[in-house]
Amino acid sequence: MMRVAIQLVAVCGLFGAGASLAQVAASPASAGAATPAAPAMKRASVVLQPGLDGVRAALREVRVEKWKTSGAVREEMDGDVGSIQRDLDGTLPGLLSVADSAPDSVGKVLPAYRNVEALYDVLLRVASVARLAAPQAQSAALDGAMADLDSGRRMLGDQLQSSAVAVEKQVVDLQTALKAVPAPAPVPTRTVTKKKVKP
Repeated sequence: MMRVAIQLVAVCGLFGAGASLAQVAASPASAGAATPAAPAMKRASVVLQPGLDGVRAALREVRVEKWKTSGAVREEMDGDVGSIQRDLDGTLPGLLSVADSAPDSVGKVLPAYRNVEALYDVLLRVASVARLAAPQAQSAALDGAMADLDSGRRMLGDQLQSSAVAVEKQVVDLQTALKAVPAPAPVPTRTVTKKKVKP
């Protein structure tokens, strides 16, 4: 997924954070260029909802105080679980709202994608410890949630990559079309001579 993120950041740099595929396609310079239609993107919340619902359900099952590990590890995992819950309830909904307002905008969807990537990393850490220390039911719930979220984030990443490729193709087509436009012919200049008036 790192390669996807790098490519998306590069495309956002070309068009600005809010630039959308529709805006590029509608530009006057593209009127005569044959560019492919941008792929239709599902709303980020629709793509991620099953995974996020699974994470919320798993967190309701988690009881870190029952894990068989050191107090320091339990404290760290309790902090990670709290961090995931705060993200689900506070940060992520706003990012998804922005992303859903313009599903074809790489710049608006990318922050939500990055957030989910970070959330997945924290969930992976918690699930890894749970396999060793948590009761089997809690560990299984976290593993299932992680698999569901992984599926959603990969799907969203694939959509973003497809959109980035389409934008790059449009840029190349527009640049090619502009180079093919002949330079305008120079405007002929007229020399005006004044007649001398005899005194």
